Amino acid sequence: MTQKISNLLKTMLVAALLTGSAVSCKDDNPNGNSTVTNEFNVTVPENVDLVKGGTITIPQEGGGITTSEKIYLELSGKLTACDIIEAGADHFTFSVPANIETGTYRIHVGKNGQRTLLGTIKITIVARQIPIPQGATVYGIIETSDGKPVANVVVSDGENCTVTNAEGIYGLASEKEQGYVFMSVPSGYEPETNGVFPKMYQRTALSKDVPENISFTLNKVDGQDNFKVLFFGDMHLANRSQDIVQYKKFCTDVTTYKGDHASEKIYGITLGDMTWDQYWKNGYELPNYVKTINENIKNMTIYQVIGNHDHDPKAVASNKAATSPMLTHVAPAWYSFNIGQIHFVVLDNIDCQLYDGVADRPYKQSVYGPQLAWLAKDLSYVDKSTPVYVVTHGSQFSYSTSVANSYSLRAKSSSNPYMNADQLIAACAGYEVHFVNGHLHLQHTVLPTDVPAKNYNHPVYEHNIPAVCGDWWYSGYYTPGVGVCCDGTPYGYAIFDFTGKNVKWNYKGTGMDERIQYRAYDLNNVDFSNVQWKNLKDSKVIKTFTDRYVTPYASGTRKNQVLVNVWNWNSDCKIEVKTVSGKTLAATQVVAYDPLSIAALTIPYWDRDALTSIPGTGTSQRFHFFQIQCPDADTDLEITVTDKFGNVYKEIMERPKAFSTDAYRLN
Repeated sequence: MTQKISNLLKTMLVAALLTGSAVSCKDDNPNGNSTVTNEFNVTVPENVDLVKGGTITIPQEGGGITTSEKIYLELSGKLTACDIIEAGADHFTFSVPANIETGTYRIHVGKNGQRTLLGTIKITIVARQIPIPQGATVYGIIETSDGKPVANVVVSDGENCTVTNAEGIYGLASEKEQGYVFMSVPSGYEPETNGVFPKMYQRTALSKDVPENISFTLNKVDGQDNFKVLFFGDMHLANRSQDIVQYKKFCTDVTTYKGDHASEKIYGITLGDMTWDQYWKNGYELPNYVKTINENIKNMTIYQVIGNHDHDPKAVASNKAATSPMLTHVAPAWYSFNIGQIHFVVLDNIDCQLYDGVADRPYKQSVYGPQLAWLAKDLSYVDKSTPVYVVTHGSQFSYSTSVANSYSLRAKSSSNPYMNADQLIAACAGYEVHFVNGHLHLQHTVLPTDVPAKNYNHPVYEHNIPAVCGDWWYSGYYTPGVGVCCDGTPYGYAIFDFTGKNVKWNYKGTGMDERIQYRAYDLNNVDFSNVQWKNLKDSKVIKTFTDRYVTPYASGTRKNQVLVNVWNWNSDCKIEVKTVSGKTLAATQVVAYDPLSIAALTIPYWDRDALTSIPGTGTSQRFHFFQIQCPDADTDLEITVTDKFGNVYKEIMERPKAFSTDAYRLN
């Protein structure tokens, strides 16, 4: 190659040569299939930055391509014809239509009715040319939609971090190992969106030593210090059990809630398991989820978190392979962003390194790979006074079913060497940290005063959010209109209300008034001993049902008792129960099964066919229940629950109170 051509190629790797003229192109298509040939001695650059309506110059030797030919850019099977406007012995230049978008294109030349493949080229559409920072393999500019640069924006490749300069330009010496680059959306700005999905990341497309432009656009917003985040737990969309029909009701509820709070800024964060990997093979995968949520929720930015059922079950011993579908269609496995005065961190704590592509997806719960090292770098840009919300699918604490408000840390042990919640908490030392997660389809809230969070030198919270799908949509399928989680919490979502650095939280049942925060059951009328099984015949399964669910509510054992399920309970909440005449009755916190969950979920689910083993889905014990011994069967009660923030929820319970699923059925 001549020195002239070499210098020209180096120039092209910085940016495409541009002209001020625009030449129209026709979408004609020469006959014949594209072939690869050495007939044309050209050097196609891997990457060019292009201002809309500009031109691209490609080196060639021997002048084989002339102005009488056409260049064809191919993306996703679509060909766009481009005119060659200038050609010489050592190069040719072609114009690119203004409607070309950023992407990696196959580039062909059409000559003598045949199309010849010359190579591939990543075309990055830019507002203006920018210099490549020294040593950068990824670079770009972050600016507002009206072209104003945004300085001090953190940009990361999932391993290293940098910030934009005063001109909004960044450069990162990236190995591109994780395959993506994201901007940590700064406070006071919002990213552009594709439906509800924020455009805050892009996949890398070129080899690690070739610089490529990855730029982002932000929109300046005012008054972001006060905002709400709606946390959406497990959805498990799989196009089964009428899940899409039920999910649309949830979306309608979110839309209504957003409309009722139209003057407030509201964002969403999912908590993983948006899909269900076992059913990908049946035709509902992550792209289907993207389509479904975009069709049903509008004008809302929703950040996404990967769950164990969003990992590729065909992956083999590779977290990168397991998270590839998520990265392709939804979001990276880990990243960060800011809203108002709060810093949010998304992590993947589903370790798939033991996947073999065919077995039962033996994941381990841990923050794997480079995430902890990356987190330290990410937090180095965050002031210690800023609350940090670490959002994962799996929880950092497990709950006790014997001691109320007591938890254990999911740390490394001889029986489970993978868990590393202790390391994650240590990485957040010095910050007020809130862990928010799903996975359990249950509710618990760990406060800094609870065991073992009280042992840390910085405030540690955990908010385990119940599921959008409740019990995998089963109760709403078998008992239409009654959707509950395994602990009796209704289908729904959490609402976090931020004012500056302070937060208040609540939980809203789908289709329910947000002031409904508990259910009270008159146990005189709760009895499962007369269940008539139509399909369930196995004596061992029936015995398990009896021991779990019948015996605790057997006739006479809970005489004149009332059971209250306070699903958003934490150790700073209070409950007071009085007779209508004013006598205070003791409300004893107990571990219990929720009666409505047994009736709406467990009975019809276990009876759905002739089970011969204990099914994995059923009603679970929790300690957010309170037992009240009443003086008789008729005394009405005044039940008052006061949450951590002083909100009071009151109900007059008229007794006797009948129990049936119909009494709780929603439209």
